[in-house]
Amino acid sequence: MSDKIRLVRNLILLGFPLLFMMLFLALKPMDYMSLEYPMWLEEKEFVTGKGDEGRGYETLIIGDSRAKSSVLPLDLDESGNTYNIAIGGATPIEMYYALDRYLKTHEAPKSAFVIFAPYHFYDIDNYNQTLYFNYLDIVQILEVAREARGLYGEDKVAYKGWITDVISYKLRLPSKYLAAVYEAFPGGCRAENTERYLQVRREQGFTLFGTDESNNEPSYEVHETEFKSSGISAKYYERLLQRLEDEGIEVTIEQAPLNPASYDGIKPEYLQGFKEYMETIEKKYPEFTVVREIPRYEAECFGDNNHLNRTGAVKYTGMLKEKYF
Repeated sequence: MSDKIRLVRNLILLGFPLLFMMLFLALKPMDYMSLEYPMWLEEKEFVTGKGDEGRGYETLIIGDSRAKSSVLPLDLDESGNTYNIAIGGATPIEMYYALDRYLKTHEAPKSAFVIFAPYHFYDIDNYNQTLYFNYLDIVQILEVAREARGLYGEDKVAYKGWITDVISYKLRLPSKYLAAVYEAFPGGCRAENTERYLQVRREQGFTLFGTDESNNEPSYEVHETEFKSSGISAKYYERLLQRLEDEGIEVTIEQAPLNPASYDGIKPEYLQGFKEYMETIEKKYPEFTVVREIPRYEAECFGDNNHLNRTGAVKYTGMLKEKYF
């Protein structure tokens, strides 16, 4: 056997384990991904029509983790016609594409509640997780990078080496996922992840993040001095609102509650900047209902410093039901 043939043979033999690992990573993510993953997977499968045969819902809850953990669809609407498509760690970027996917596979809802934490209008804190979970496709990722040029937050979506990362995530290269595999095994995460997936589907998109019986630690916003609304996240927020308006959907922009330490600790200039931004949204979309005031809930309603526990979610959902339903 010649040296060239032997070299080719050895390369092929070495490539089989790599190919096997990549196939496992692509086909069995529920076996090794963190507990956040089934929530993202359930939402992505729901908005693309998988598992519900493309059934239409009258009301959607759209937003980030505070929306995800604050609104109980089955409490808000006992007829079962409300679904919470918010995602923990999402910004308006992910929610714009979630809505787009939903509208391609379902009838447009009659109404939507849009709820984002103030800091998600400028801070993109989990975009790498969006790539890691392969939530967006290549076309969408390139569109986000293009839209971000010259805007605040561009470095969070088009950072140095982002193209290499995207390719690595799409190919499921072991260099990106082996750490999760090592952490998950032996035993794997499938049973726990499957239960989380089923819980989110049972409660029509609702899930908890914090599980404390009471929490009065300060939220993200307390540490900020200036509210920004000129970044890529704010741009996608307005794209999201425009899409809702174009579809003729009745929109209510609500605010998730803060605990006492967070509510009392926010700097006045930050809060004023947020309220002024909400005023510009209200003027641009006069048909929308825009709530500018952030509710203050007692510490016993919070499972961690940013999210309601179930007691808080029941209270907040009850408020929405009484106010709008």
